[in-house]
Amino acid sequence: MNKNISIISLFTLMLFGVFACVDDFDHPPLNTVLEDMKLNIEDVYQIYQDSGENYQFTEDYMLYATVIMDDSKGNIYKEAYVQDETGGINLYRLSTAGAVHAGECVRINLNKATIVDYSGKLELVFDEILEIETHIVVQKENNNIEPAVTTIPEVMSGEYDCELIKLNDVQFAESELNNTYADANGASAQNRTLENCDGQSIIVRTSDYAEFARDSLPEGKGDITGVITKFQYSGGDIAWQLLIRTTDEVNLDGPRCGETN
Repeated sequence: MNKNISIISLFTLMLFGVFACVDDFDHPPLNTVLEDMKLNIEDVYQIYQDSGENYQFTEDYMLYATVIMDDSKGNIYKEAYVQDETGGINLYRLSTAGAVHAGECVRINLNKATIVDYSGKLELVFDEILEIETHIVVQKENNNIEPAVTTIPEVMSGEYDCELIKLNDVQFAESELNNTYADANGASAQNRTLENCDGQSIIVRTSDYAEFARDSLPEGKGDITGVITKFQYSGGDIAWQLLIRTTDEVNLDGPRCGETN
């Protein structure tokens, strides 16, 4: 259902918005964009909450954020994750694969995009209408966001939804050690259990189309970096999931929990 953002809501967005990737200029310039047309990711979440249902933009509101995960390794397809100082969100149903690249600060025209709750995860859905030339403009390149170093319990609190994180001192569960990340070109994505030395665990979810789907899971303990997502079941339970960008960020080559060199 299309709606217009009220003047009061816009005023609230202006008060609380902190816009990522914005300097004293836009590149290329957008002379027609007013300050109250610039949004951040927290604003997007607030608009959805105020709406109470899927919300479609009908004007040229601009979201400024940094790409933290692209689809170059096949673990996601025609989508990306972006993050700013206020949070992270998924861009879904982009017009082409390779539409954006990790580390790019981008200005995204939200006109015709819809905020959708997909099983507990908010997405900006473009239904393949997003054209790079008119909807995404790169503001900066090589502006990679450093992952937040956190723990499995902190991830479970919901603080890092759709954000880039790093977990230290973790390993794949012993029951997973004969597995690969997924079954290449199989029927669906696969879940593998990652745990810390206290037995707390989280899912590592990998597409069967990922370049590394057939790679064997590493057997050691160490650190892993990826993007956190969630899936809420109909009963209300939430499964937190880690999406790997590249196996270069999986450094599990130390002694396992309880083992010594």
